Amino acid sequence: MTHAVLLLALGLLGCHRGTGTHTTGPSTPADSGEASKEETLENRLSNGGFEQGESWWRPSGYANHAWSKSGDAIHGSSATFQALEGERAQKIWGFYSGSVPNDTEHGLSLGELTEGDRHVFSIQALTPTDDGVNGGSAARIFVRYRDASGTVLEERSSAPVDQDSERDTWQELRVEAQVPSGAVSGELGLRFTLADWGATGAVYLDQASWTSTGTGRVVGERLLVWQDEFEGSELDLESWTPLELPSYTYNNERQRYTSSPNNASVSNGLLTITARQEADGSVTSARLVTDGKAEWTYGRIETMAMVPSGVGTWPAFWMLPSDWAYGGWPDSGEIDILEHVGCSLGTVYQTVHTGAYNHLLGTQKGGETGRDAAGAMHLYAVDWGPETMVFTVDGEPVFVFDNDGTGNSATWPFDQEFHVILNLAFGGDWGGFCGVDMDALPEAFVIDWVRVYQ
Repeated sequence: MTHAVLLLALGLLGCHRGTGTHTTGPSTPADSGEASKEETLENRLSNGGFEQGESWWRPSGYANHAWSKSGDAIHGSSATFQALEGERAQKIWGFYSGSVPNDTEHGLSLGELTEGDRHVFSIQALTPTDDGVNGGSAARIFVRYRDASGTVLEERSSAPVDQDSERDTWQELRVEAQVPSGAVSGELGLRFTLADWGATGAVYLDQASWTSTGTGRVVGERLLVWQDEFEGSELDLESWTPLELPSYTYNNERQRYTSSPNNASVSNGLLTITARQEADGSVTSARLVTDGKAEWTYGRIETMAMVPSGVGTWPAFWMLPSDWAYGGWPDSGEIDILEHVGCSLGTVYQTVHTGAYNHLLGTQKGGETGRDAAGAMHLYAVDWGPETMVFTVDGEPVFVFDNDGTGNSATWPFDQEFHVILNLAFGGDWGGFCGVDMDALPEAFVIDWVRVYQ
């Protein structure tokens, strides 16, 4: 049997409950004689330790989880977090929808199930002293099975992490289950139940494992195909090219782009792009591209970043075509995943440009959302497929752009390879529409990571 090599990419699952059996606590499958076989199987989650990066799918739009590293502060405390192994873990907490507390689920979809196969799903969990789960809230992992109509046939859950759990101690949450008759799909997941308005606390997760004695596999998941975590002390020139361009090259922007580390530097796990005023009064900054080094057609492209606040700043995380198959700009397309201008502090823009839809014609397509983008890191992403693009901020859908199906590149040129661009402009037609504040310089665009999933 070939073992599937799969990236652990937990995601918000639908809240369909259906009818069926719900059993709390680890299950005890009937003796199928498979125990020894199961013990010989490898963990099918290749990123069970969470070290390769995050790909938690967020269709509900609720950002009630965060990627955590050892050394990060614990909420409301001077204490810091320490992962069980490696340096990364996932932090989960409850959320409100409307005016009431809700359950939230994160998980993986299962397919190709065979009746009688034995599954073991486990994960290490910790709730800290200074941010411990309380007030009746609880976190559990589960295995759920569905029939062809989507009806839940069976669901088995682990013991909880709750207000009675020992603090600052990693404990194993474990579920054992056997695929029931009629099951064709299912989920592995974690449910966080927020009990009431006064309940607080979080749970950290590390070292996930899933084994199967049969054919089950995780489906519908994208794999992490490219990333830069900016963990070194220098910009990775095998991934990025710093362009050198004179002032006013684009959009009447004031900055001169350089390859100097004064304008693009890497330290403490962060890339910092800095716009600064030089002794001669000019402005320098950086524009980094993956052109010729990494290009993609379709996928999830995302970054965790914090923008500057100064009037005149114009940071962007965006994509351009590598081959310009349909002609020059805008005919071959542009994908803007993050734009922010200091003249509109706190508003994030996500946009596409094509031959038919662009700002020169006043027909560009896009969306905007309010965020404290200059005060905190936020997750900016596009999920780009052949039929649609979904732009999100912190998992919240902001803008959806659909392929009209006409086959006309003027409306959908997004079937070619595109590359990523990170830059910080200063001034220009949009960045400086309310003027520029030279005294605000230097200003920094800070990026924690860039990741691509396909």
